[in-house]
Amino acid sequence: MMTPMWISLFKVLLLLFAFFATIVYINIELTKRHEAEVRAEKTVADYKALLATINNGGPGKSASNHLQRTDTEVQSEQPIPPRHPSDTFVFPDSPIAKYRPPQSPARPLRNDTKEHNPCAKDESQHLRNFCTNVDDYPDLSGLTHKLKNNFAKFFSNDLQPTDVSSRVGGSDERFLCRSIRKLVYPKKGLRADDTWQLIVNNDEYKQAIQIEECEGADQPCDFAANFPQSYNPICKQHYTQQTLASIKSDGELDVVQNSFKIPSCCKCALKTG
Repeated sequence: MMTPMWISLFKVLLLLFAFFATIVYINIELTKRHEAEVRAEKTVADYKALLATINNGGPGKSASNHLQRTDTEVQSEQPIPPRHPSDTFVFPDSPIAKYRPPQSPARPLRNDTKEHNPCAKDESQHLRNFCTNVDDYPDLSGLTHKLKNNFAKFFSNDLQPTDVSSRVGGSDERFLCRSIRKLVYPKKGLRADDTWQLIVNNDEYKQAIQIEECEGADQPCDFAANFPQSYNPICKQHYTQQTLASIKSDGELDVVQNSFKIPSCCKCALKTG
């Protein structure tokens, strides 16, 4: 075993070694700092000398010669546009690999807006809720299989009445509001939410609907003078809803079912006051 004297001596030696190591480390750091300061001063001096040379034109050169730079030098000073993921190499584990740039929404078909004039410019029939002619009507040949197998019931020859209260009685009956009944094959109609929708109607697949429109909607009823003065008889257009095969309106050509507002009858309504 070591005597206490040797242990004390060993401790003193350790302390001396640590002291000298600290001094050496500090000297190294001071030397590095001094070298960095020297390099910085040299860089500043070189930069000032370069500016002075440019401003003074330099020996044997005029200032105008320094203003004439090559196209390469000019282009090198242009800002570099940001690179998109498609312009770079992407590794499978990179976060960029999961990036998908936003795509422009598909252009919707012209059938679901509250258009002021939704029908074709040369539309001859002026209906309130339907268009028998429209511009840019799509080609439905790609939907033949679906129309034939899933929507055949819409194209039967049996016409269902749209007026749930069909008129009955003799020819001597007189109604207080005049109306027009007609059979139409619409290519665009007004849905229950008051937006326009394209309807399947072409040479092969036809949907006939029967409508009845007021001749004078919001006009006084016939024989209005015979009503008491406290009542104001007005002709009102009434509607019912009917489901028709229509064309999907989010840009993808497809067939769906939608409810449309069908002019069903014209009634005389009494308003007080």
